[in-house]
Amino acid sequence: MQPGIACHWLLAVILLTNKVAEPHLLWDQFKAGLCDDVKHKLLHMNHYQADQEIPEDDIYDYGLWDLNRILVGMERSLADFPPMPFPQQQWAHRILNPLLQAEQYNVDEMATLVNEQRAIFNPDQATAFDAILESVTNNQGHCFFIHAAGGYGKTFLCNTIAAEVRRRGQVALCVASSGIATFLLNRRRTSHSHFKIPLSIHEDSVAGLKHNSYMFLVLQQTKVIIWDKVPMQHKYDVNAVDQCFRDLLEVSNHLYLIALELTYYLE
Repeated sequence: MQPGIACHWLLAVILLTNKVAEPHLLWDQFKAGLCDDVKHKLLHMNHYQADQEIPEDDIYDYGLWDLNRILVGMERSLADFPPMPFPQQQWAHRILNPLLQAEQYNVDEMATLVNEQRAIFNPDQATAFDAILESVTNNQGHCFFIHAAGGYGKTFLCNTIAAEVRRRGQVALCVASSGIATFLLNRRRTSHSHFKIPLSIHEDSVAGLKHNSYMFLVLQQTKVIIWDKVPMQHKYDVNAVDQCFRDLLEVSNHLYLIALELTYYLE
């Protein structure tokens, strides 16, 4: 007998590749086995005590949500297979997401950092900071390209911007185009790692993030993305990420990107 998650994948494949006349009967017959590992998962969400009896309805509702999550990753959903039941609870907001947890900060520490660093900005840094935060605050979706010679405070500015966004309890993603560059930004990873950019890139490439990934849930709460050394990457890399975000977030023009290295020149 395969574990529940493997059976969920099997059922998803059956629904996608076969015309099942009454899929809800298939679910009713096998849902106990499909959800045999759900109790263990729910206990690790910290919403239930170890000795607490988890309602059977919750177990099966989570099972349906997990099945739907797999189908969404295949660009379908349970709604495409009537009269399959649909999950009633918002389980996505209750799952421990390690990537989202990594974006949690002490707001008091962030406020102190912003106040200290903001106080020693030069005029150009202050102008850029205010313009970028205005875009973030008002959801204007502007893209800023910051260019200056080394040592002129680009990274200092962007770390302060990230701290201000995090002080508000929001997500600021910091990525870099190379492993070495990741040491400059706080809480940073390479763009290939974060956004699943294909190594073999072409004009029609799309980054590999999916609706059922941890990263998708992070992007839904992201207010700004800071991408260091972006000119080091091929333009198709940036296009692949942009197209992926448009597909995932259903926006016509992607938001919140600060490219480090047209709008403000720090002299």
